[in-house]
Amino acid sequence: MKHGQPITSRAMNRALSPALLTMFFLLTGCASHWPAMDRNLTGSQAEFDVPPKQMIETATRLVSEPPLSLGVVEEGKGTIMTGYQYFPGEWHVARRWQERTQYRITVIPDWDQPTRKCLVQVREQTEQRAADGMKWTPALELTRPDRAVQILQQIQQRAGQHGAAAPAR
Repeated sequence: MKHGQPITSRAMNRALSPALLTMFFLLTGCASHWPAMDRNLTGSQAEFDVPPKQMIETATRLVSEPPLSLGVVEEGKGTIMTGYQYFPGEWHVARRWQERTQYRITVIPDWDQPTRKCLVQVREQTEQRAADGMKWTPALELTRPDRAVQILQQIQQRAGQHGAAAPAR
């Protein structure tokens, strides 16, 4: 471009594009690490020598009655979704955030003895917020498998079976 010629929009775009891209990357930054995601698709699980329909009834009573008193907010064929259980969360910016966890309990009939045995899976999903009155948001980076294991252990106790309930691997 020569001195005294008008600047065209094409020349302006060529000049501004690298500057805008550089400014975009400087302002947005990049993550120093990616949050750990739960790669476990099955959740905590245990096998039971109990008919599947009886196990759904047992799990429903367990989450509805004290001491949990979570209730059932959704029920479908072999699956129940509980209400929320509240917990103190992690420390962020000089205060403890609030957490709440909801559980999906799935009862799967045994392949070989579908009317006599079943597999129970418990998955958890946790939400968090900074303080009362703020909106709850899903905290996908927070995994709380120990909470799901505790629910599964209580189901085992209620069903009269004792064994190791642990996150599936």
